[in-house]
Amino acid sequence: MDSGLMWLAVLLGCYSPAATSCDVMIRTSGLIATEKLCQEEVANAAKALAQQGLYIRTKCFKLNVGSKV
Repeated sequence: MDSGLMWLAVLLGCYSPAATSCDVMIRTSGLIATEKLCQEEVANAAKALAQQGLYIRTKCFKLNVGSKV
């Protein structure tokens, strides 16, 4: 496993199907070590937010920590 590879959990939460009602939510407690753990994290968060009536889309972004942009 590449030690520089980490995952960023991102959710798009919308109060209605209209794009103007959406907010981007990013996990702020740090990057996640594996894609599987990231997918579990966003799935759990999405479930909780959906129970509050939000429309949710999730994505895990692969990041090469320490590499130049």
